[in-house]
Amino acid sequence: MGDRCYMQVTCRRQDQPQFEALGFHLDFEEAPDCPIVELVDEQANHAHHGDLPTKVPFLAAHGAGGNYGDGKIACDGNHYAEVEAGHDGGFVLWWTKTTNRPTAHSLRTVQRYLTVHRQVHRIFRRLSQTHHA
Repeated sequence: MGDRCYMQVTCRRQDQPQFEALGFHLDFEEAPDCPIVELVDEQANHAHHGDLPTKVPFLAAHGAGGNYGDGKIACDGNHYAEVEAGHDGGFVLWWTKTTNRPTAHSLRTVQRYLTVHRQVHRIFRRLSQTHHA
């Protein structure tokens, strides 16, 4: 028995088969020749933790499961970053009561995710510009 959640991935069309092998299917595409596609898996077991590719660029988000909350994932093909997410798109930070501040590890996790997320957006933007040129 697994712990299932809804999960969405945005990736390059050429990488679509790697996600389809995990159970994702096409959700939305702007045009049949668009280089970027959006895929969904309504029953992602444990948000495919440990099974997602790490050598291709993609952005992903998943809902809460029984034992974990919402999350966001970014991979630029070289770096993989995952972060807990809040209900309205924010981030979950671990808090230290004694210092009344978020933990350093928690902040580094969010910063790493944002860095990789920006890199993936650059990759996708270049790909889209090449496609429309």
